[in-house]
Amino acid sequence: MDFSNFIIKAIGLQDVVIEKIEEIVSNLSLKITVRQKKDKCNCHHCGSPLWSIHEWNERTIKGPPFGAFLYVTIILYQLRGRCHICEDQVRSAKVSFVHPDFQNMTFSLCELAGRLMEEMPCDAVARFLKLNPKTMWNLDQVRMKRMMPLMKLPEDIDLSKMSADEVHFRTMPKESSLKRGEVKFITNLVCYKASKVLANASGRDAGALLACLKTLSPTQLLQIKSFAVDMHDPFISVVKKLCPNAEISVDRYHLAEKVNEAFDEVRKIEFKKAQEKNDIFQEGMLSPSRRFVLVEIEKKLSKRDTKMLDRLKELNKNILNGMILVELFHKMLDKTDVTEFRKSLVLWKALVIESNLKPFMRLAKTISKYESYIETYIKSKLTTAVSEGLNNKIKTLRRMGYGYTNEESYKSKILQRCGYLNSRFIKTNGWFWSIPEHLA
Repeated sequence: MDFSNFIIKAIGLQDVVIEKIEEIVSNLSLKITVRQKKDKCNCHHCGSPLWSIHEWNERTIKGPPFGAFLYVTIILYQLRGRCHICEDQVRSAKVSFVHPDFQNMTFSLCELAGRLMEEMPCDAVARFLKLNPKTMWNLDQVRMKRMMPLMKLPEDIDLSKMSADEVHFRTMPKESSLKRGEVKFITNLVCYKASKVLANASGRDAGALLACLKTLSPTQLLQIKSFAVDMHDPFISVVKKLCPNAEISVDRYHLAEKVNEAFDEVRKIEFKKAQEKNDIFQEGMLSPSRRFVLVEIEKKLSKRDTKMLDRLKELNKNILNGMILVELFHKMLDKTDVTEFRKSLVLWKALVIESNLKPFMRLAKTISKYESYIETYIKSKLTTAVSEGLNNKIKTLRRMGYGYTNEESYKSKILQRCGYLNSRFIKTNGWFWSIPEHLA
């Protein structure tokens, strides 16, 4: 076996011969001196063969790790010779294995670093490979931009269940102390079965979801049978328009959030009353620090908390009614039969009216508005849980990157980390030696 050719191929070099190999085991580094093959040297300007040798120009290029040697330096002797086509001008020979955008790195090192950055922050990859962090960031952007036209959904992907949700991008600096900073969001279109982000767009309005859904073909849009959203009218209107076969389901998490908000409003009102009466017990039980205890499942509470909660129920009728309404609301959402749900909803609304708690009366109107979509949830049990899980992953991604200010970069990174914009779904094996001409 020709080990020289094997080493050349393994490091991603082309059309060179190895002249010298120096190893420094203590530093896990390897220095390989190579020279271009004269008969393989072509003019970098016109591509025609160079017919004479003017000089050998020495270049230092970084290569990928090789076995136990993590840091590989390539000393390249690049031919400079005369070119007939270029009127006998002295031209440098084309070096086919050096990345055109990063002249001190081989294709193989760029692709290896790019694949690592699909799972790790740019700074971490830079530290691992002893490279410049800014260069790694630039490489990641260039690579994602080249991969974007190649991104396709798998042919066997199941699009029957979908969801959409927004994730926080950044809060813009305040223009003045009188104005709040503008909050920017990214809307993500998520395939429920694949747990992947299929597309994203800036904002959280109808235009954002419209842009996401337009990345799907008309045939793919017809495949969508269920679509989970929060109680956001712009999203609902777009889904109705573009997905004619989709039943819209309101997410349970957001419904639970709304009922907890209603109860918290009741708690705040009763807390103020307790302060005015100087009722120390109720003031302590209704304080903001204990608001989660009041809506916690009683089985999970300690004996002490349970006794104190029972005493609070005896003393405060409004809190007791609020807790009953919250419990019945969750039991209502646990129903699996639409008829049973409707009966429970009628009973719940009657109790809301009887309680005369304004926050719950406002909530009852909201529930009536979205009742048909809640019924879809009862039938399908489809939620935005996958979207919320991916949102947590995206938030972790943002923290790992110490925040993002470039919106396009952030959207691409979401697709890379949580979608199909990566080497697991886009074949880039050939990129270790070159970039396809139509993408270069």
